[in-house]
Amino acid sequence: MNPAILKRGISFPRSFAISLNNPMPTIQDVREKTVTLAKANLKRMIPTSRVSIGSFIDFSRFVLFGWSHEQMQPLEFRPGLDIRKMSPEDLFTLTRCDGRFGEQARLYHANRGIDTAYGVYIGGELAHMSWIYTAAQYSLEPFQRLALEELEVEIVNCFTLEKFRGLGIYPYAIRFLSNLQFQNGVERVYMMADHKNHASQRGIIKAGLKRLGHITYIRIPPSSNKSIYYRRSQSNI
Repeated sequence: MNPAILKRGISFPRSFAISLNNPMPTIQDVREKTVTLAKANLKRMIPTSRVSIGSFIDFSRFVLFGWSHEQMQPLEFRPGLDIRKMSPEDLFTLTRCDGRFGEQARLYHANRGIDTAYGVYIGGELAHMSWIYTAAQYSLEPFQRLALEELEVEIVNCFTLEKFRGLGIYPYAIRFLSNLQFQNGVERVYMMADHKNHASQRGIIKAGLKRLGHITYIRIPPSSNKSIYYRRSQSNI
């Protein structure tokens, strides 16, 4: 890299690098050091009073949940809810639609080639969508939010239409899809929810998954496909 660019670029002091390698930093410590570092460097390079710090750094914190087949109670099927894997034709049709379902179909299926969506239908109408990710699906994403091993999956990008909310569809879909994955040989199912999204966290807990800890990642800039990845187990919280 051009030395001049390095000289003008963001510098990472030794103390910052050491703190990230420390096995016991707090989330607040990581956040404060990262934001302080970013602001200090941006003030030298860019008039930050006219831009948002979010344009230069992506700091995200999620609560991690998971369970194994042994931890799941037997699934009680609900009549009236039809859950099935969506076909490429289903997803292609959705790409022409407005709303959240259309956005998901265009982003994940049309743009990234991911076809592991499942739909919950009520009276023939699509009420909810969830996607199943393995490491293979994450390889098609700009960056990997959760490091998955073989025989591990994550249920992601869950969304229920507003008029169908309050019917328990979200936790039931989680249980149904988890049961399906366990039947197919998966050993562990994970989910994540933004640490401020308490409604999503309640739905995951209602489904029966166990809180495991936190996942934090930092990207500079936000469009980078590389991230500083930090996982903290429940025992350290």
